[in-house]
Amino acid sequence: MTRSIAKLTSKTPLLRERVSDEEWQLRCRLAAAHRLIAHFVFVDMTYNHVSARLPGEPQHFLVKADNVFMEQVTASNLVKYDVDGNQVMASDFKASPAAYNVHAAVMKARPDIMAAVHTHSPANLAVSAQQCGLLPLTQQAMRFHDRIAYYRNEVDDTTREGAQHLARALGDKWVMILENHGVLIGGTTLPEAYIFHHFFELACRAQIGALAGGTPVITPVAEVCAERVKKFGRMGQYDANSRDWIASMALVEKHYPDYQD
Repeated sequence: MTRSIAKLTSKTPLLRERVSDEEWQLRCRLAAAHRLIAHFVFVDMTYNHVSARLPGEPQHFLVKADNVFMEQVTASNLVKYDVDGNQVMASDFKASPAAYNVHAAVMKARPDIMAAVHTHSPANLAVSAQQCGLLPLTQQAMRFHDRIAYYRNEVDDTTREGAQHLARALGDKWVMILENHGVLIGGTTLPEAYIFHHFFELACRAQIGALAGGTPVITPVAEVCAERVKKFGRMGQYDANSRDWIASMALVEKHYPDYQD
């Protein structure tokens, strides 16, 4: 029987009392990040997800359940996995293999990645199908200048073996375009992964619009791109006290207060 939206919060009793304060706070922030992406980005049914590594438990991470949309994610229906792709906490929910395989492989290969966002929006799908990749046509795009890995569309990345291949292809980069598939963005914090995903989405939308305009585009020289990425694209600059994250949380509190359920 299909669950109704009203029943998408886990029935497991007193989850809030079964986890640490730090884990519950992360669960709330991660649920908020899903709501924000659903608010600003056209996402692909149940197939997009955000993960976050647990404080004090570097081998464990939280990720979205397989049968909920991003706008239905709550603190309680997030699921807990280890970096080998095993569910490690009893729950009424489970993640899809595509979610736990990809995020587990990335978390295992890159201990410095604390959160990761994977989406297929119309804009980032379109860029993932362009041989040129992301072009430095806007300030948002220049944040990622020379910092993008590309995953060739050769191995099914939703399988465990494919996800490990994907993690190797990521290398030391924080952003990866998956050919014909979408984008994967990591961060040193959850707010950082979310905020950089937001900028990346804007860059993709602008690129598709600019190239569709039918007139020549202005491409900045490499020196300008290098200066912009140094100023706006450095990792480690966004955390829970960042103004963009504070404003984002205020929006969630106003429009989607059930994220804390």
